[in-house]
Amino acid sequence: MSLEKKDWAIIIIAVLAVASIIGNGVLLLQPGAIVKPDLGATLVFGTQRGPVDLDPQYAWDSASSDVINQVVETLFAYNLSDPNLALIPSLALWGDWDDTANDDGTYNYTVQLREGVYFHDGTPFNASSVEWNFDRLANLMDLGITQIAELYQYYVDTVVVNETSGETEDIIKPLINDTVVISEYLFQFKMNVEYGPFQALLCFSASSIMSPTAHADDFDDILETATSDLVGTGPFVFDKVETGVEVIMHAFDHYWGGRAQIDTLIFSIISDAQIRNNALLSGDIDFLGDPMAAMYDTFNTTAGLDLVNAGQSLITQYLGMNNVKINATFRRAISHAINYSYILENLMQGWAARLESPIPMGFQMADWSSTEADYDVEYAREIMQSMGYGATWSTSETHADNAKWLAASFRSFNYTYNIGNNMRENVLLLLTDNLGKIGIKVGDDGDTWANYIYRLYEIYGYTRNDLELYWIGWIPDYNDPSNFINPLFTNRTVASNGAQYNGYLAALEEDEFKDARDPFDVNDNVQLLMEAALFETVEATREDMYSRIQELLVEEDMPWVYGYVSIGFDAHNSELKGFPTNPWGYTYFYPCYWDPLPIQDY
Repeated sequence: MSLEKKDWAIIIIAVLAVASIIGNGVLLLQPGAIVKPDLGATLVFGTQRGPVDLDPQYAWDSASSDVINQVVETLFAYNLSDPNLALIPSLALWGDWDDTANDDGTYNYTVQLREGVYFHDGTPFNASSVEWNFDRLANLMDLGITQIAELYQYYVDTVVVNETSGETEDIIKPLINDTVVISEYLFQFKMNVEYGPFQALLCFSASSIMSPTAHADDFDDILETATSDLVGTGPFVFDKVETGVEVIMHAFDHYWGGRAQIDTLIFSIISDAQIRNNALLSGDIDFLGDPMAAMYDTFNTTAGLDLVNAGQSLITQYLGMNNVKINATFRRAISHAINYSYILENLMQGWAARLESPIPMGFQMADWSSTEADYDVEYAREIMQSMGYGATWSTSETHADNAKWLAASFRSFNYTYNIGNNMRENVLLLLTDNLGKIGIKVGDDGDTWANYIYRLYEIYGYTRNDLELYWIGWIPDYNDPSNFINPLFTNRTVASNGAQYNGYLAALEEDEFKDARDPFDVNDNVQLLMEAALFETVEATREDMYSRIQELLVEEDMPWVYGYVSIGFDAHNSELKGFPTNPWGYTYFYPCYWDPLPIQDY
């Protein structure tokens, strides 16, 4: 779920903001043997937050999805043991596009549903229940009361709504035109467009299938997190949520995949990171996702605990640059002036890898073959000289002219970050030093998280034009490259494009390091490419499109400074087996079991 989601992003990125505060002190605990209390076949998961929203068709934050994904299921899912998170059947066995369009211009996407599946209330799962859920989603979108609507819509055109002011409006349509029950276990989506990412979108939590019987009264409104029930087909039955304390679930006896071996699943809400990590050491919790980096050595050397490396995360971190205020030449100079090794080795303590594309490696269609900007002060100074700055000076850091570069103030840019996030505060110091070497001064524009995100999304009268340099992250909603590219680079709407990158204008930018491109050639304009890729259903063609997009963004347009992806870890009791550690950080406890079983279960 994306880190930047308009005003609700405050909730979402707060998870990452806290998680990225590393090295803030180590708990004063000595490695030793951990003793698990006798709880029976119960699994206790230590989490920072409980669900913000219990409704699958409204929720858009990781803590909510963690709960929802145990209880309700989607038509397709991810193979969490596959590093590439391949799509696999879940409530649907297969899905296919028809070869030709219908007479009304719609397209058919037909799915064969799994038989023998029951909801927790005992009612059978079938095509009618799928229809009810997607009709409910359409209804909530029509009513304007779901925050995830944009994921199920597409851009059609931009029209002028005021000739005098030139004000324009984007025409947006829903992806799904209608739904059709063909038979009890055969279902059809009538789509307004052939949408390449559609099967991946069917893995997103808002595509989950709830019981129409249990939720008959919820068709026109959103579930209340504190008081509502959530009834699905998943391996665990939702029992209750006690706000700020815990969420309790139990195994569904009639789950189609076989009953879970965990009888009771508890999400223990512990907001303080150190207390949460300490709870694993004391045995008060059994599983901890994304432990503090300062605790890695402790967890790794404590008998009875396992620290599991999940590999490179699918959460990207980057330095945004306001493309309206900072032209391509400056962006190139800045990109080559930053010491990436220092970020990885010092700020991230070695637990990160350089980001080489907007799409992280391990995500579908990621292509890291392009040549990203490296740390090269002399080259960065040459780029500055191409704009007339320090044109007669030596670019060498060992030459006497080095002092002139350090004293110069050719341009100044503010750096915005959320105060209290150590990583982002340290980036200020890094930028001040690194960009100072090429005559660019960096201003300290630290602010509260709320004011920062309000500017990024132009909320409450704030404007993103106040941002010049800023550090931010992105979590994907579903495994399709469009989910990294389209929200972050489109110029059609505000979306999440804080850098204000514009594919047309970027194609026209030129200097001695970059030739202008034809902005009306699909292959030369990221905006046109990203839109074309959405409606392409031939995977090989889509892959070529996304490779070209990544090449343009990394080597030519450089709208960002590509930062890093962290190395993810899980930590858990050694007797807990089967958890599918994965680079997405996707939390799913169905495969888990205790070995040996707790004594009272024998």
